[in-house]
Amino acid sequence: MSLIGKPVMSTWQSVVRYGVVKTEETQDKWTYCSVQWVNDGIYNDAMKHLSSLRGGQDHTKHIYRVDELLFIDINKQFEDLRDIKKKLKQ
Repeated sequence: MSLIGKPVMSTWQSVVRYGVVKTEETQDKWTYCSVQWVNDGIYNDAMKHLSSLRGGQDHTKHIYRVDELLFIDINKQFEDLRDIKKKLKQ
């Protein structure tokens, strides 16, 4: 079963990142994916800043081992967030 097009999330420091798997490949029995992240300004800004501090090197992570990603059910995520919002209103 292909992972391409599957929704994922990951955390970087305390930032939750959401995206969609773009590519997948297997190397040494591990599956690796590239991800198209959405609304990822905090991470991108941090990587630009890090690059400026370290002589222009790109420290952006482009490939993720599959165990670094959490595959999510978007509808379940929405349902959980709606339930949290309801509890906040009580």
